[in-house]
Amino acid sequence: MSTYNEHMERFKHNKRLTEFLAEHEEYGVLSDWYVTVAFYTASQRVEAMFFVVKPKIRGRMGVITTVEHSRGHKHRNQIIKGCFDDLRDAYTTLYGYSRVAKYRCHIDISPNSKSPKELLWEIEKKCEERERPLLHGQ
Repeated sequence: MSTYNEHMERFKHNKRLTEFLAEHEEYGVLSDWYVTVAFYTASQRVEAMFFVVKPKIRGRMGVITTVEHSRGHKHRNQIIKGCFDDLRDAYTTLYGYSRVAKYRCHIDISPNSKSPKELLWEIEKKCEERERPLLHGQ
């Protein structure tokens, strides 16, 4: 299992790739690669936040478990939906965009929706806000 710093290093690495793709790819932030990398960037940021915040989820038979890492996409989605209401919409929307880009080979974003870039930024900020008091003793 990865540490907070390892997740943050992977997050920063992936984030640099999103910036490169936004600048150099033909369709910028609406390309399939941008959306896919943005989702995995968000996943690393969320996993780093889990490591610090240690959310508690109710499992089978009512047992409450402290989580430092998810067991994959489905489990991560479950933790976000159950513990981080403020992240749910942005994360699940970006997840949905990435699945469409990956498996249906197109990007379908309505004009009134947030872009993948905006969603990633929102996820970053919300994770940072949740961690700040725990990392900096505020």
